[in-house]
Amino acid sequence: MVLTALALSLALQDAEPAMVPDGAPTDDAVIDETMLDGAEEELPPPPPTDAPTLIAQIDGQWAAYGELAAELAARRARERFFAELILPVIARDDLDDGAQGEILRETRDTSTLIEEANTQWAVAQLDPEQFPVLYLEQSRLARQILRWAERDRAAEQRILMALEPVAFAGAIDGSVYAQRVDVYLTGQNLAQLYGTQAFCIEGTLQPGPIDQAETLDERRTALGLAPMEEAWTDRLGAECEMQAEAD
Repeated sequence: MVLTALALSLALQDAEPAMVPDGAPTDDAVIDETMLDGAEEELPPPPPTDAPTLIAQIDGQWAAYGELAAELAARRARERFFAELILPVIARDDLDDGAQGEILRETRDTSTLIEEANTQWAVAQLDPEQFPVLYLEQSRLARQILRWAERDRAAEQRILMALEPVAFAGAIDGSVYAQRVDVYLTGQNLAQLYGTQAFCIEGTLQPGPIDQAETLDERRTALGLAPMEEAWTDRLGAECEMQAEAD
């Protein structure tokens, strides 16, 4: 089981996170003619093709993110290298009885220290002002940082604050972000912000308390969610079975 976990950890180093840009194009996407209305006004300018502009862009990105990319790569390499040292050893079938368990026990502290150091470094990068810029300009770096930060369950509030501008910019799925926020808030016994979570209240399905309810639909629309009344048409007031309270 530990061997499988270590192998999975290595695989996840290159895996894409669950959050993806909202409305990302697919091979079978069909363009509706109505989508072309006003397209000329909304289309971004074409990318530059001249060498001086492109060179300036490359130099600017290198100056802004070169050191961060190097730090991330070094930390990623340490975590990966240590796992790769262990895997071939514990996978051998000629080890003495109990050797595999002893090796794992004795190396666990080092493995934990490496992972925790990377996790806390990643959490420290989640500046609400700087991280959104990083995500929009260098999403691959940002996603790796986010993936590490998510290993710290206590960092959820900081993660949500850093992702808020990213979600409102449409760079991640707004509905996924809204649900994540509401799950966090309701888990803290606080009113939700987007009305995505349902509760069984007095035998009927309800969204429960909502903070700043007067601007709820504005927030939902900004993230690409349907208005509250429309979204809850089929489930509001539906009968449900209340969970028995624990003794």
